[in-house]
Amino acid sequence: MINTDILKERPYCLSEEQRKKVADQIEQMSLQDKVGQLFFLAYYGQFMSDESVLQIVKNIQPGGMMLRPTPRVKATEIIDLIKANSRIVPFISANLENGVNGLVEDGVSYGSLMQLSATNDPQLVNLAASDIGKQSRALGANMAFAPVVDLNYHCLNPITGTRAFGEEAGHVKEMAVSFSKGFMDNGILPVIKHFPGDGVDDRDHHVLASVNSLSFKEWEESYGSVYKELIDQGVPCVMAGHILLPAYERMVHPEIKDQELLPATLSKHLLNGLLRERLGFNGLIITDASGMCGFNSFATRQETVVHSINAGCDMLLFTMDLEEDYSAVLQAVMRGVISNDRLNEALVRILGMKESINTKMIAEIELPPSAHLVDQVFDQSITLVKDNDRILPINAETYHKILLIPLGNEDKSGDILAKELEMKGFQVTLYDTKKMNLSLIFGKVADLRAKYDLVIYACDYQVKSNQTSNRIEWGMPAGQYMPWFVKDLPVIMISFGNPYHLYDAPRIPTYINAYSNVAKNIEMVVKKLVGESEFKGVSPVDAFCGMFDTRC
Repeated sequence: MINTDILKERPYCLSEEQRKKVADQIEQMSLQDKVGQLFFLAYYGQFMSDESVLQIVKNIQPGGMMLRPTPRVKATEIIDLIKANSRIVPFISANLENGVNGLVEDGVSYGSLMQLSATNDPQLVNLAASDIGKQSRALGANMAFAPVVDLNYHCLNPITGTRAFGEEAGHVKEMAVSFSKGFMDNGILPVIKHFPGDGVDDRDHHVLASVNSLSFKEWEESYGSVYKELIDQGVPCVMAGHILLPAYERMVHPEIKDQELLPATLSKHLLNGLLRERLGFNGLIITDASGMCGFNSFATRQETVVHSINAGCDMLLFTMDLEEDYSAVLQAVMRGVISNDRLNEALVRILGMKESINTKMIAEIELPPSAHLVDQVFDQSITLVKDNDRILPINAETYHKILLIPLGNEDKSGDILAKELEMKGFQVTLYDTKKMNLSLIFGKVADLRAKYDLVIYACDYQVKSNQTSNRIEWGMPAGQYMPWFVKDLPVIMISFGNPYHLYDAPRIPTYINAYSNVAKNIEMVVKKLVGESEFKGVSPVDAFCGMFDTRC
């Protein structure tokens, strides 16, 4: 007899008839199909043919499929193919943190979650999320791996950055609730991440298990309060991160050894004890990507995927090798290593969540046009952090000759910024940082001042997984792009990504955080540089990084 009592409560709230339907589905499924429901697989269009997707769906019957950004027509085709060949329609998801561009390549982008947060306008955040949700549902999606509800405690963390709403728990709660509600009201299941919370250390949990080193009291007052608020608001899904919370595990198990501490994806203490019992979460738990080193470095791969299910994760996100991982879980069920009770509990949550979203009535709310909302977000978010020398606004008479130095792990912003400035009448020299050029660090200062009236740094350091740092690189040899001339020439630094560059450039007199390198956002930055629009953004983080010299 399948126990479906958990489906009476939030976030499912299913009727007796619906609960019976879920129980009947599980009873009628083959063991192979049951195991397939535990897998949340990825679709990479550049690596996968339609035939390979078809075979995976038919053979495995995965519980979920996540799309990476895909051409629009192809996305609808592949979603239709997946649904048509699934005995139980899977969750269709994407990373919708910034916009529909997480699902389709030409989709609208709102920049970043921090960009939304810097508007300091929960209603606007809700409208943006509603727009993302409505468009994504029209394309066939029903779930989003978003929002990120981590806190920016450490300015050198390479993975939180602009993916997070900010550093203060109260502000993050307000923004995350508004964002999540926009998804839920439009038929998209938000998956909040990354429990128990990233951003305390300066390491990326893609390449190792990071550590949330707060005391449990500190955790409860910060990360814990964010999760509790969202759970109380009915958020349906949580992504477990490859993140340790030693304070809690040591509190509930004082004898635990350091080598026995586990990330949330493998810890019964954190998933069942803290998340389910203490915080009262009754929804679906999905692992973060199971290919990450932070997941795999605690046991053999075969042991790890099995242990994750037994620890309380209902679904495994991605695989290293589908055949091998699927076989490991199937064999574990057949041998009783994963009990029937545990398997059925996960299935009740998976199928119950699908039933809840499939039967949810969507109120078709009229939204402003996407373009209008995007313009409003960009206008309200761009933040002037400091302008100590009162350089702003700039004009083409005073600062006609601009040296523009583009730096970053992407190179989108420099060209766009140069063109926009030229359209305003400036003469722009776009420095080629791909070639060795020592002219900035050797030569007469008088010559430099004669050539340029203003230097602008366009910093395009975007959050990317699997990098150990997201700091400015000044170029080798000899740090050839470093801003040694801040007292000889007016200097402006604009960040189109990482908001913490004052850490590496504290004496920059004028510093702007723009939070994303979306072309329309760069256009808005130029309007603010020349005084056509005021700076309105409110920084969701301490852009001064807690240091005195960054304010100088």
